[in-house]
Amino acid sequence: MEQTLDIDQILREKQKNHHVTIKKLDLENHPVHVIYIPAITDTKQIQDAILLPLQEWKHKESPLPHAFSAEPLLQLEKKNDVDRYLLDGFTLLLEQTTVYAVDTARFAYRSIQEPVSEMTLRGSRDGFIESLEQNVALLRVHLRTTDLKLEEFTVGTRSFTNISIAYVDRSVNEELLKDVRARINAVQEDYIPDGGVMEQLLEKNNYSLFPEIQETERPTKVSSALVEGKVAIFVEGSPSVLLAPTTLNSLFQQADDYNFKWIPASLIRLLRFMAALLSVMLPSVYISLISYHHGLIPTDLAISIAKTREGVPIPSFMEALIMQLTIETLREAGIRLPKPIGPAVSIVGAIVLGEAAVTAGIVSPLMVIVVSFAAICSFTIADYALSLALRTISFVMLFAAAFLGIYGLILAVFVVSIHLIHLQSFTIPYMEPFTPFYVKRWKDSLIRFKLKKGGGRVE
Repeated sequence: MEQTLDIDQILREKQKNHHVTIKKLDLENHPVHVIYIPAITDTKQIQDAILLPLQEWKHKESPLPHAFSAEPLLQLEKKNDVDRYLLDGFTLLLEQTTVYAVDTARFAYRSIQEPVSEMTLRGSRDGFIESLEQNVALLRVHLRTTDLKLEEFTVGTRSFTNISIAYVDRSVNEELLKDVRARINAVQEDYIPDGGVMEQLLEKNNYSLFPEIQETERPTKVSSALVEGKVAIFVEGSPSVLLAPTTLNSLFQQADDYNFKWIPASLIRLLRFMAALLSVMLPSVYISLISYHHGLIPTDLAISIAKTREGVPIPSFMEALIMQLTIETLREAGIRLPKPIGPAVSIVGAIVLGEAAVTAGIVSPLMVIVVSFAAICSFTIADYALSLALRTISFVMLFAAAFLGIYGLILAVFVVSIHLIHLQSFTIPYMEPFTPFYVKRWKDSLIRFKLKKGGGRVE
């Protein structure tokens, strides 16, 4: 329950905090206390726009807002607003029983740069940063329409985090908008450090491997999503913007698909789908064939495989499991190492370990080829959350193939397919437009049709 303002209590609480500065100005009829946090405020602005006008104010018997001609004053009514605005860089003016807030924030942020996680060959190269205000301004640069609407929220029970949602008024679905608002208001976490934490708090299917919300650092991608009727969620302190809802199909789409001609772009998109399928299924299919279904392998190929496996002391399933775990370890090490040496260590480590394992007779050369090619295919998936989901599922497929061969693989595929069909992202089925079947929307799924001369989609 919110508490009403008590000026004396506010002063007692703030005087205990050494990082808070309190200045008292004795006017003719009453004192005015000026409270601010120097680390996150512009002290020169406070001196020139607040303290100086108050000291030179001649009509001290009139209401306090009359002392300021340029700086807008916001009157606070709740106790929680005092802490929230103070931590947002505002300067508080306490006058008798009234509290005013003036925007004097000055936070240190990095400059706008190209996103590292989302590379593009053609198109805009600017990316979001950690400033909520700058991110919203960057969105307005790319999406210049009066239909763009913004709503502000504050979440966190102990540390306040500012959140804004953006949508295009005549494109967004009202049920979706209502659902997004309800989920944000239901968040009761103490501290929201990043958009990734907010994403998990907004998702309903916590046990699903697949992301229900898409994450991006590109303003052009957010602009296109808003025009399509989606909602963008900006989190203070996070360079990633959350897009809701999302589908499996949209996670495979990239900005370059719309920056080049539709025929080569469609071929690249089909290649991306095929590569994702191979990254999940190739090792498990290979294991099921050489372990259970030798008759499905051509004779010449079966003889060649048998020769490569001569002297290998461990079963093929253990070979694949060891190789996949090794590749995942190298991939994680390459991410965590410093940028100048990370790629070199990953490449050299993969070559040295693979060659040493084959020479020592621990794994067969063909197994190294199969698992390495599957790992390369996984790099075509640009969305990292989807990549993590598919890499996890590849281990499930591997165990299913090891226990029941092709039959176990079919059963695992069946279970994953049922899960995807039943999964929803907010109000949208995750497998849309495949299930439910919307034939008119297939033109922007597996194949990207040509843009209309009267206007088209740009992402």
